[in-house]
Amino acid sequence: MVRTPTKATPFSLVYECEFVLPLKIQIPSLRITLTIEVTHEDKHRLRLQELEALDDKRLQAQQQIELYQALITKAFNKKVNQRISKKGDLVLAVK
Repeated sequence: MVRTPTKATPFSLVYECEFVLPLKIQIPSLRITLTIEVTHEDKHRLRLQELEALDDKRLQAQQQIELYQALITKAFNKKVNQRISKKGDLVLAVK
């Protein structure tokens, strides 16, 4: 499932691709067919491209997390009442 803070699935952030159900492998899709017919050199080139794309995807996910946390912090801070203590005010000290 796509998570709200990252806008990506945890599986895709870890394994660089979307999850393919075993049923989809038994019924070949275009993605599976293309993967099988790729040469050894092309696999290395494609893998390098996927790793570069994954770095970008993880960076975007990190930025989304930071944006989400900022929004949550802003919403929380709206409800917080600031109390400023002055010298001489009575406060409760717990040890």
